[in-house]
Amino acid sequence: MASVRPTLSTYRRKRDFTVTPEPKGRVQPGHPGPCFVIQRHEARRLHFDFRLELDGVLKSWAVPKGPSEKVGERRLAVQVEDHPLAYADFEGDIPPGQYGAGHVDIWDRGQWQPVGDAQQGLRDGRLSFVLEGRRLHGRWALIRMKRRDGGGTSDGGGKENWLLIRERDPSPETETAPRRRKRPTVAPRHEKPEIAGIAISNAERAISEADGVTKLDVVRYHVDVAKWFLPQIGDRPLAAVKCPGGDLAHCFFQRHPGDVRRVGTRAPDSPPYLRLKTLEQVIGAVQNGVFEFHSWGSRFPRLDRADRITLDLDPDPDLSWPALCHACELTRALLERLELRWFLKTTGGKGLHFVVPIEPRYPWDDVKAFARAVAMELARAEPSLFTATMSKAKRTGRVFVDYLRNADGATAIAAYSLRARPGLPVSMPIGWSALHEDIRGTYFNVRNVPGILARRKSDPWAGYASVRQRITAAQRRTVRA
Repeated sequence: MASVRPTLSTYRRKRDFTVTPEPKGRVQPGHPGPCFVIQRHEARRLHFDFRLELDGVLKSWAVPKGPSEKVGERRLAVQVEDHPLAYADFEGDIPPGQYGAGHVDIWDRGQWQPVGDAQQGLRDGRLSFVLEGRRLHGRWALIRMKRRDGGGTSDGGGKENWLLIRERDPSPETETAPRRRKRPTVAPRHEKPEIAGIAISNAERAISEADGVTKLDVVRYHVDVAKWFLPQIGDRPLAAVKCPGGDLAHCFFQRHPGDVRRVGTRAPDSPPYLRLKTLEQVIGAVQNGVFEFHSWGSRFPRLDRADRITLDLDPDPDLSWPALCHACELTRALLERLELRWFLKTTGGKGLHFVVPIEPRYPWDDVKAFARAVAMELARAEPSLFTATMSKAKRTGRVFVDYLRNADGATAIAAYSLRARPGLPVSMPIGWSALHEDIRGTYFNVRNVPGILARRKSDPWAGYASVRQRITAAQRRTVRA
């Protein structure tokens, strides 16, 4: 059977590139690779798009339930039109009214190698291959299902039903495909080891309300973000949110170590602190059901001196995104008038945090009083938008500037931590320009954050650790502290 020249005509015919942000792309014969990508697509129905680079395009299948890592388990894969190679980097929102309207995230990506001739395998209806991705590793097969009329298409227009099957990996003695890299268990000396599935109990257990995310996916998230996450928690006392059995509806707050490492205490009658310094310890906590990590605003050994101020902008749930952005602009303006450098992050919920590093020289009561004065100044300047009181009646239609996180023993969600909420959102450090769209809730989540960090050209929190600033008498006077 003759090979058919790859084409993107079907792909282009279905899309209006003056509206959709998807790449128009082109056929690129001889493009280096081959790569594969799996995209999580929240369209009319949630599904996963499985794409293999071949002949200068991405051969594509829609997999309704996503790939299964269980050997022998079959998943329906409906072949769709070829996509351009540029689509391997696409994440974002396809607008309403456009083909495939909905949100697209990169769920996995990496390299693939065919077992035998790939073009012949596609023509014959059986393509075996080895994946080496961030999530998926090992040998797989795509097998075309027979049609009653015996027909078929091979022009990249698709709509044939295939089965995506996880195959058993050959032993080294009989393997004919490129050898699969061994995936080691946790190595404490390394910052970012890979984690084997056989090292985590109940690794394939699905997390409730998380669209098919497994316990192993949560472990892999922490491996992927370790170099950013560990500096946020390693030198600070922590509190944790644990959800036994991965049930996000039944979680509890843990302030003391329990089965996690204990460290020194402030006083003889104080409980031991929860402290996690290494990735191995973080994985151990995840293994024991921890989803959220909340950190103190001070570091060891000076726990009696805060080294940052956290202003939590907590909006009424009905407050619009533009109104919250306006609140951010006013907060930014005040902090800059005070000549304080600040850093911004999402909370993984409905609010945002302004984090202000300071020298660890002030008692907790002084820092809390200054943070309260900043909150009160915002409320005085814009009373219809801000409130500095916790009263629910006062918070209707407003942003509560929560300064209470700046107290001895109080915590705030750590940057890059997951939240134990539907979809597993992430508290994500952001730059100011990120506010051009609504980034609350699950905009940043367990699935897309590792890819975002890997592709990020600059770190919006670069320089955080080197910032040295004081609370001056002039600043106190400005906010009437």
